[in-house]
Amino acid sequence: MIKRLLPVGYAWMVVHGLLSVFLPKQAIKLNGKLLLRGYENPGELEPKQWYVRSTRISGLGMLVTGVTGLLAGQLAEDEDDEEDAAELPDESTDDEPVELDI
Repeated sequence: MIKRLLPVGYAWMVVHGLLSVFLPKQAIKLNGKLLLRGYENPGELEPKQWYVRSTRISGLGMLVTGVTGLLAGQLAEDEDDEEDAAELPDESTDDEPVELDI
């Protein structure tokens, strides 16, 4: 079950990373709305410049991690397919008689 959900999580990291890298102030506002939902006036908070830079840097990390995870998952699926194909018996040997020495 978790193997099917991993690509969704990695894709979310890519999208959030792209948002954080290219639009850090909007990403901060979006996170503020989601995380500070129970507080009054969370939209009036203004982030300092160092926080905007750190959001951009963490977004780059999320972007790299998400892309790496998606690529690693694709490579793992390809290897599993190759192993499954290698485990199947050849159909050409089924037609030949088998000789046994007793």
